Amino acid sequence: MNTHVLLALSLLALVIGGCNNKTKNNQTTTADSTFAAPPISATDYYFAGEYRDHQGNATLKDNATGTILTISNGTLASQLAKEYSALKLPANETAIARLYGRLTPTDEVEQNLGLILTITRIVSLQPRTNTTIARSLTGDYITYVPNNIKPSERFTFTLHPDYTYTFSIYNLSANNTRSATGTWHLLRDGYIQFTNNPLTNFTSEAFVNNDNTELTFKASKRIYYKQE
Repeated sequence: MNTHVLLALSLLALVIGGCNNKTKNNQTTTADSTFAAPPISATDYYFAGEYRDHQGNATLKDNATGTILTISNGTLASQLAKEYSALKLPANETAIARLYGRLTPTDEVEQNLGLILTITRIVSLQPRTNTTIARSLTGDYITYVPNNIKPSERFTFTLHPDYTYTFSIYNLSANNTRSATGTWHLLRDGYIQFTNNPLTNFTSEAFVNNDNTELTFKASKRIYYKQE
């Protein structure tokens, strides 16, 4: 196993294992029962956003990232288009779709994620006027270790719009940073799965609060706060 893989594994072990020291901020954490997720394929993830079908060209403006995804043709894509047509919305009006699917790699060798979404299950489709648009999950989430009062390190999770992330540890006294990267996806609304390089076989799960300003990890219960 090469040096980069070892570095990624050691850094991310800090996240899933967590330090026994808790952030002293009088925040409560949610019981583990909160984390029960519906059984789905390892490659099928949750997507929600503004759906539009224009002359057979369907797209989804993804709530989590703000990215416009092109929906690939298929049986479920056709079913969703029919449901959208049945709503009889004004021209170019969007509806809110919730569904499961997967992003098709644009490069089968490098496995780079593209913007093509293949639907594997439809959850719902509703007129936009009846649904509140969620805030994007992308951006920086930080926490200080061992606590906010006398921190020695700053942990940062940066969620990127292409469903990749960067995790970094900044040592305040040494003024240096270690980092690792991976991918993230939603298992359901507000519930994120993080995956690292396949060589390290790292996975971890976290959830966000209602206004998408806090990211709490299942294993460590550590809370990261979104930076505006």
